[in-house]
Amino acid sequence: MSDEIVESQIPAAGESPVVVGATGNFEGLLAFWGLARVEGRVRGEVSADGTLEVGPDAVVHARIEVDALVVEGLVEGDVVARERVEVRAGGRITASVATPRLVLAEGGSLEGRLVMTAASAGTTTIDASSASAA
Repeated sequence: MSDEIVESQIPAAGESPVVVGATGNFEGLLAFWGLARVEGRVRGEVSADGTLEVGPDAVVHARIEVDALVVEGLVEGDVVARERVEVRAGGRITASVATPRLVLAEGGSLEGRLVMTAASAGTTTIDASSASAA
């Protein structure tokens, strides 16, 4: 695995977010601020002050720590989202997930351990061995 570090600034108005294209394959540490969208494959670690979007055909095998995560494809690994995780229709997470807010759309699925934290409510742990919104 490569130790290469890729960083990006917040995109200016009208610019596209950082993208790993549909035919792209990234391995290593992906660090960014703002918004990034993955359409291809990522393996390694993702660290961001911002939002990671995982497109419908994307596959991400990584330890992810972001503000928000939006999943339409496949995510495997450990996920820490400081604000929210959204799994859209067709999206799939097979991971340990820690977040204060989870949105699981009809047709999305989560398999793994879910730890939900809220500033005033403490911590709730759910074993989501095979949770899906059917």
